[in-house]
Amino acid sequence: MTAHEESLRAALVDVARHAETLGLVLNAQGNFSARVPGTDRLLITPSGLPYRRLRPEDLVVVDTGGNKLAGEHEPSTEVDIHCLAYRRYPQVGGCAHVEPPYLNAVYLTGGEIPNLLGNYVYLFEGRGLAVAPPIKSGSREFAETSLDAMGDCLGVVWRNHGVFCVGPDLDAAFDRCVAAEQAARVYSLARALGEHPEALPADVQAEMVETVRRLGLSRAL
Repeated sequence: MTAHEESLRAALVDVARHAETLGLVLNAQGNFSARVPGTDRLLITPSGLPYRRLRPEDLVVVDTGGNKLAGEHEPSTEVDIHCLAYRRYPQVGGCAHVEPPYLNAVYLTGGEIPNLLGNYVYLFEGRGLAVAPPIKSGSREFAETSLDAMGDCLGVVWRNHGVFCVGPDLDAAFDRCVAAEQAARVYSLARALGEHPEALPADVQAEMVETVRRLGLSRAL
């Protein structure tokens, strides 16, 4: 194992544990992966192992076709969508699926998160989140349907299930999950106060997207 892969394993475990600290996942919910740069291999979290017990050596190595190459455990049951994202978008370096409560509540009740916070606009380049049609997860059909729905967005919501985000690296994908839940939380609190928050004006959003692209901060695909 190269020093780079060791570092990538440690980073992936840190992200998974941080996601639980932030309340984006509980126990063994969600899944995270990162492409080993310059290869068709990826590291992915194992199925059913609580993050509090997750160690770098517990991560599973698969190729982008979904074939297990190494690891004591089985890969996440969502391995198909991770692999398909890497095949479909060669520039993707990391994927993150979390099950955040505020976002789930918004979409469970038929709502959607408007572009009301700057960080949300910046990280999703004003495109917001796509929504996948309801279909049982953990299959190739689910993976294809979800990514077809995502299109050129950078994240897709699975109603009753959570959100799946991609990025040029795992940190970018995870940051998008955090931004989505933050926006959902603010939106939910505003609604609880009797307000109906609206999206930022379209011209303001366009300016924000242009600024973040010019500064090279968007980390879009």
